[in-house]
Amino acid sequence: MDRDPVDLDLYSVPVRNRDWSKLQDDIARVIVKKLWFYPYHRKFAAACTDWYRITKEVHGPFQQNSIILLLPYNNESETCAMYTLSDSRTYEFHLGVLHDKFIYGSSNGWVCLDDKAYNMRLINLLTMQQFELPYPSYALDYISSTQLDIPLINTEIMTKIVVSSSPSSSNDCIIAAIMSTFEELLVCRLGDKSWTPIIIRESKLKSNNCCQSLNDVIFFQGKIYAINSGRNLLIVDYDGSNYVAWDTFGPSYQEGDIIGQPSRDESCIEGLYMMRLYLVECSGKLLAVRRLGEFHPDNSWSTQYFELFEFEESKETWRMICGLGEQSLFLGQNGSISVSAFEIPGCRPNCIYFTDDFYRGQFKWEFGFRADNGVFCCEDGNVERFSISHSMARWLVPAMWCQLKI
Repeated sequence: MDRDPVDLDLYSVPVRNRDWSKLQDDIARVIVKKLWFYPYHRKFAAACTDWYRITKEVHGPFQQNSIILLLPYNNESETCAMYTLSDSRTYEFHLGVLHDKFIYGSSNGWVCLDDKAYNMRLINLLTMQQFELPYPSYALDYISSTQLDIPLINTEIMTKIVVSSSPSSSNDCIIAAIMSTFEELLVCRLGDKSWTPIIIRESKLKSNNCCQSLNDVIFFQGKIYAINSGRNLLIVDYDGSNYVAWDTFGPSYQEGDIIGQPSRDESCIEGLYMMRLYLVECSGKLLAVRRLGEFHPDNSWSTQYFELFEFEESKETWRMICGLGEQSLFLGQNGSISVSAFEIPGCRPNCIYFTDDFYRGQFKWEFGFRADNGVFCCEDGNVERFSISHSMARWLVPAMWCQLKI
């Protein structure tokens, strides 16, 4: 029950001496609604039991497990920004830890940062806890020998990084990284001084290089799964420091579909091109998601359709499925996310939320990153674009989904 209106004499007391815990509940609610970032929730809630109660009423359990769209750092305004589904708004804020950093990806509530001195680390945006990661030594040799600008070097080296579990809750956390330039999948554990490349000992394919053109990687039921643009699936079983890898064929497609890198000369389903493949755990199943889109003369893409395949492990085959039920997917540069739409404010069931992860062309554009962000409805096949207002000059990384978790 709300407290009685506070005596107006409160406002005649100097600000420094006021008892702010006696603030009216409805006013406190207005304030806490504007505190959209978790560290602010925590500080506000810690003031007194009433503010803790109001914060929990407004934001639930401090917005844990909520999903935000983390927008690139803006060098001109020195601000970060995020887009929220719950109110379809963009919020700008100052967060020093993201200042002038390159973000490789987000996974399990953690983001992987790299600065200009090539110091790589994992950081949790809720708690600000950090863990250092080793930088691949041969990548430094490559950087010193190339003439590319630093942001483009980053995009060429590592295209995705995921963690097996939250480092803060597990001492057995494993990190997997796709190294595009070197056509490798690397793994390491917290505290390791170097990365371990995954080597395929047994191959069912004509080519032994399943790591070529890897699109996505995921931890699923105690194994690592990675998929390349040639629809081949790499499976890694790990026990301690031992990694046993093999490969198999990925989702089967109709004859005439494009397999490989997107092509300007050939098209697949209904004149669309294959842009990327994703792996995601959904309701205990491993899914492969194929992203299809149109290519434009200015070197940009627009997503038009998604196809879903479910992996049948016993047969090592894939079965096409039509929808996601109450689940929704979040795909892009982030580690793929599947959630019950009813648990995320503003989230729609049976939909795929996507961000633009084909970002190498951005350096050729006068106005920076041209975002292909939106939501795809599996039921009717329609795509709706996000209207994101974010003052930016040159985005160094694409926007990416981040699930806020401790």
